[in-house]
Amino acid sequence: MKIIATNILLNLYFMKKLRIAIINYPLYIFDWQKAIINNLIDSNFSEIVLNLDFHEEMKELQNSTNAVPVFFKSYLKIDSKFFKPVPNALAKTDKSDKSDKINNITTLSITKTIDIKSLEEYELDIILNLTELTLNNEIVDKAKYGVWFLNFCDLNYINKRPYGIWEMLEKRPEMTGVLRYIKTGMTYPKTIDQTFSCTDGLSYKRNLNDILWQSHFLVGNNIELLSKNEELFNKKLLTKSGIYPENEITVPFSPPSNTKMLKFAIALYAKKLFQVIKSKIYFNQWALIFLNNSNSNENPYDLKHYKKILPPKDRFWADPFLIKHNNKTYLFIEELIYKNKLGHLAVMEIDNEGNYSKPETILVKDYHLSYPFIFKEDDEFYMIPETSGNNDIQLYKATDFPLKWELQKVMMNNVVAVDTTLYKEHDTYWMFTNLKKHKGGSKHVELNLFYSKSLLADHWEPHSMNPIVTSVKTARPAGKLFIKNNKLYRPSQDCSSHYGYGLNISEITKLNPNNYEEKLVEAIKPNWDKSISCTHSFNSAEELYISDIKINRNRFLP
Repeated sequence: MKIIATNILLNLYFMKKLRIAIINYPLYIFDWQKAIINNLIDSNFSEIVLNLDFHEEMKELQNSTNAVPVFFKSYLKIDSKFFKPVPNALAKTDKSDKSDKINNITTLSITKTIDIKSLEEYELDIILNLTELTLNNEIVDKAKYGVWFLNFCDLNYINKRPYGIWEMLEKRPEMTGVLRYIKTGMTYPKTIDQTFSCTDGLSYKRNLNDILWQSHFLVGNNIELLSKNEELFNKKLLTKSGIYPENEITVPFSPPSNTKMLKFAIALYAKKLFQVIKSKIYFNQWALIFLNNSNSNENPYDLKHYKKILPPKDRFWADPFLIKHNNKTYLFIEELIYKNKLGHLAVMEIDNEGNYSKPETILVKDYHLSYPFIFKEDDEFYMIPETSGNNDIQLYKATDFPLKWELQKVMMNNVVAVDTTLYKEHDTYWMFTNLKKHKGGSKHVELNLFYSKSLLADHWEPHSMNPIVTSVKTARPAGKLFIKNNKLYRPSQDCSSHYGYGLNISEITKLNPNNYEEKLVEAIKPNWDKSISCTHSFNSAEELYISDIKINRNRFLP
């Protein structure tokens, strides 16, 4: 505990407030921009000392993006009428609203006649450009750490605006948000960080809304890291150096043609019609799959060899965990009976052949429960279920294993945390959990890591590099960590196409308070059976393996 306390004090001692200038639109501010600015104003790691107003250049930029094909314009109107995301990242606040914090910041209008050298007196660390305006080299030179800016597309495969529509048209499974910077002497910008969100195949407005909210975290996260520990920040830059190494600053504006939009609309509504008809005959259900690998020596990551365990049609079973005790194997699951609409936790016995007993309910709340992460510590059984519906992380202890459990500790309060997974190494507990930090953010994208010397600690120290993973493809936990051939592995979910689409197995190569690294070693897709569209957990107990699938079942056949 002394080491943890020392780390906290050192971070506070060496933290410096970075001096930042903001560039945004002259007459209004979007809510996603306001969230970034307010976070920086309220923080202990930055101060916004200047608001740069490029009024003339902004007019030219706006005029260059006004003309769009009529079919795309019509689609935008229809989309805006039917889809109203909350909170709306593109909601506007008029700059004349004096109640906004940004109006207390000194504004400097940048014109052709102003002397750019006057910026030097502000001793800027960062110029944060929240627009698509490309700045000249003279401006770039006036901040110690250069100009930082966001793009909201994959700069290799999409690289065009309007952001959000091309991923839909080209059926890309995820949206990309990337934070880059440029300094004097650099030919191309360099990547600081990136994140992802699932592509919404139906609504452009929802699609753009998701990536704007998800990306706005990148700014504060990385400015805070730079302020606290520049050495760690520079190490992080090295890990991102291969991401978009030779991409230009400007992302060209290229709205889809009328022909492209017409083809998209026809295909989209034909697909929806087919789904409606199909839903009258089939329904999607989460079910379990099981493998006894004691004799067969199958590859446990090849799920086609697993045996299906189908629940009754009035419910689903998901998030399975196995644990052995007194020569019996217990299978803990999330069970959701459709008419009840909320998941609860249940347990069943399962033998080596996959035969199982009737599930018995072990925990019910007036909010959703799932992911019964179960483990043994000092001959006692503990469980951390997902309780994001209650905005906390709870630890339970078995009083009569496996059926009776009592709350032992609320490990964290006021957090939307999903799929919390614990791992103990030597005398340190590591807590992996995905956090949703904003109503507009996603539960699938940011993996955070905390550590403590005590399971019952009142405070868990956040990892210096949090969030340690910012990817919809690999962030969200999918089961307990495990050791194989003296290597540590972490199962995770691939939510890029949709929630729970696939599985990953990643090897953790560095795990300490200041560093975390993992590398993907296995990607498991639900491609071995046409009736299966998802698989999103992976657990084992000795030679027994368990996973789950979302399967398309006929409503009328057994």
